[in-house]
Amino acid sequence: MTEERRDRRLGREERAEKLVDELRVKQHLFSPSRRQIWTVVGREGDTMVLLDYDSKGSPYCSCDDFHYRVLSGTITECYHLIAARRALDQNKYSKIEFSDDEYESFLRSLLEDLFSRT
Repeated sequence: MTEERRDRRLGREERAEKLVDELRVKQHLFSPSRRQIWTVVGREGDTMVLLDYDSKGSPYCSCDDFHYRVLSGTITECYHLIAARRALDQNKYSKIEFSDDEYESFLRSLLEDLFSRT
């Protein structure tokens, strides 16, 4: 790893740690189904992350860094995914509870927000 890439990785690590410390990783939990939507509040606003680290899937983030650098293989994780993984490991995230009746409108609002920034 070049020094420049190492510096950028450290930058991502530091940004991720700050997000965790500031409880900017959020679990949106819907009841009674127990469905979850995870978001991370980053520099550009909320991003949606999928934390599927088992053999059935791969982690995902809606940010540009993920789409342009992770998917191309330039980096392994964006800082949102680093933060979400750390927050989950440390049990240090905001938990926001909703009823299942709110799931569709919440998801619609989140997706509208994400697509409005593209």
